[in-house]
Amino acid sequence: MKIVLAGPKGAGKSSVAAELARLTGLEAIETDRLIEECFERDTGEKHTCREIFIEHGEPAFRATEKKVAVELAEADWKLIVCGGSSLLDPVSRRALRKNAILVYLSADPATLWGRIAEKGLPPWLRGPDARAQLDKNVAYREELLSPFADAVIDTTGRTPSQIAEIAIGHIVEELTVRCRAANTYGDIIRLTTFGESHGPAIGAVLDGVRPGIEFSQEQIQEQLTRRRPGQSEVTTPRDEKDRVEVLSGVFEGKTTGAPIAMAIFNRDQDSSKYEGIKDLFRPGHADFTYYRKYGIRDHRGGGRSSGRETAGRVMGGAFALQELAYRGVRIVAHAVEIAGIAAETCDYDAIERNPVRCADRAAAERMVQAILAAKDDNDSVGGVIQLEIHGLPAGLGDPVFQKLDAKLTAAIMTVGAIKGIEIGEGFALTRLRGSQSNDNMADGGFVSNHAGGITGGISTGQSIMLRVAVKPTSSIAKPQRTLNEQMENRPIETHGRHDPCIVPRVVPVIESMVALALLDAWEVQDRLRPGWDRMG
Repeated sequence: MKIVLAGPKGAGKSSVAAELARLTGLEAIETDRLIEECFERDTGEKHTCREIFIEHGEPAFRATEKKVAVELAEADWKLIVCGGSSLLDPVSRRALRKNAILVYLSADPATLWGRIAEKGLPPWLRGPDARAQLDKNVAYREELLSPFADAVIDTTGRTPSQIAEIAIGHIVEELTVRCRAANTYGDIIRLTTFGESHGPAIGAVLDGVRPGIEFSQEQIQEQLTRRRPGQSEVTTPRDEKDRVEVLSGVFEGKTTGAPIAMAIFNRDQDSSKYEGIKDLFRPGHADFTYYRKYGIRDHRGGGRSSGRETAGRVMGGAFALQELAYRGVRIVAHAVEIAGIAAETCDYDAIERNPVRCADRAAAERMVQAILAAKDDNDSVGGVIQLEIHGLPAGLGDPVFQKLDAKLTAAIMTVGAIKGIEIGEGFALTRLRGSQSNDNMADGGFVSNHAGGITGGISTGQSIMLRVAVKPTSSIAKPQRTLNEQMENRPIETHGRHDPCIVPRVVPVIESMVALALLDAWEVQDRLRPGWDRMG
């Protein structure tokens, strides 16, 4: 991470940099000085930037300026002060912005002119219309460069120390946003996942768990086995056993209160299939968006965006399922539609007895055939999963921004393949009247459950019902069109070992995410109203 201070000549960059260096302890580096040193190394001639520009011409100066910018791309924890034009060149701009917080200083034209004229006009600013040139130049640069800045500060009428304090505020705010734990879920029960699809390992750290709770590694393994690849002919043939290792936080079968670290080591990854498409963005995948966001991506199976990341969720979710079961809550998910084939009956005992995890045996057979047909055609299919929560007491969840339905849907939507969720009767309610959709109450309970077990963002004590839309697997061997990293048109076929349908393996993943969301919400409610779940 580096801080880059940029802006037009006269904006006060050097003075502000001195204050920022004092406040942060970072070394301030002036690119003008580096340009002079670089030019001397390359030519053996010692000149100031002004002399290089006048005696050797603007092209020579700009070439050296670009070279310095590229060398600074990997600078870490430095405060870099750019010349007014350093960011105009796209290559220089990309290098200086790499892993940087860019603060752009500006000032009104009259202030800039006064400061510049006092110190001597630069060589590019000459003639009777110099002031007009300056105004035009500053307006152009600010319009071009300010969108690239993380903060734009007007220095007019402010001292360097005041500007530095404002800059520090912006820098802290930007660092806070960038360092936000996007890989962590939960408020009290916090799950952090780590690892990549083709890296050494995938794992999770579960924190916030109270000490002394029974911990079953066997049940963790059972859930991982439900999710693992290579289960059947309708899943990927990648043969990972996904044997979990518990590294910390558990002693003699009970939690210690320390973070529970778990990992599975990848054994059967094959990155060779990705070499031919490593510069291409796979349609339907996060390749393009990750590259746009981070400027770098792991092309081997998608890295963090791979479905393999969800193994870490299942590790943490399996513990949450254990704890919720102890509290009388049962979570069950099953496929109710695949490739347009819908289940018509529901036999819970059938779910784990067919490869698609459908509660309708007859429909399951037709679903399998549809998946295999898509597989033979180098294609894939999606489906719908129904998730049910039974035994949850009334009173869980919070009104307004932390509604239980909002927490559950947010948790499920973190799974990459999910594209839609219905709660209760969902969109079907739009076709009813209020007299039909309202869940009436009588004889100490509810007469119906159109709302799906949540009203006002809080559980009603009824079963919670959700339906989740799972898109077709993105990796298919059919010819498709895409772009490369230079945004040029390219054909693509994604070969390798991929699921023709991920619905069966998504089932334990969304069960896990829902369990984590519920356990976290339960811990929040326990602190608000201890014993709430035992009150009538």
